[in-house]
Amino acid sequence: MHLSLEDILAQESMYRRHFMNTLPGPRGVHLVGTRGYRGQENLGVFSSFVHISASSPPLLGFIMRPLTVPRHTYHHLKANKWFTINTLHPDFLEKAHQTSANYKLEESEFAATGLTPEYSDKCKAPYVAESKIRIGLTFEEEHKISGIETYFIVGRVQEIFLPDEAVAETGHVDHELLQTMSVAGLDNYHEVGKGRRMPYARR
Repeated sequence: MHLSLEDILAQESMYRRHFMNTLPGPRGVHLVGTRGYRGQENLGVFSSFVHISASSPPLLGFIMRPLTVPRHTYHHLKANKWFTINTLHPDFLEKAHQTSANYKLEESEFAATGLTPEYSDKCKAPYVAESKIRIGLTFEEEHKISGIETYFIVGRVQEIFLPDEAVAETGHVDHELLQTMSVAGLDNYHEVGKGRRMPYARR
């Protein structure tokens, strides 16, 4: 198969959406927890997180879809300046996926799906108690991607919760042990398979 840009744009919109979303392959998938200034709790699925910096400060970023419709996650994290990243696992996948439904602002995805909000003394946004890796961040900055009303959101890591046994002496996190899930597209979830660590490449 060989597709030109014209071929891609000629595809039916839903087909093109699924095709382009699954084309890069499986990627990390997380639940983002936020809380509005009036106390509304929000939870949504995101699959665009990337590591930006491991130094001072440690930074993670993700893509926020166009603000042409209300984006509760965006408005909450801008108002409260805190958000959480929570990994998905097979034992609550159905509940996690359900958070992608279009709930009203006053509805909590936690209550609607049966997932459990959990707070630390430091973080002002809710964690997902069922998640094995929970990361609390503060809003750092945003960058508008020209022409498509999409934003790249950058967060500063403030605290992390995860099982001791999942972290090797080298600092590597064992996602196979934790059964962390990934996703290709919007609805095709995968369990992490056996990893293969390669030696540091040198000339």
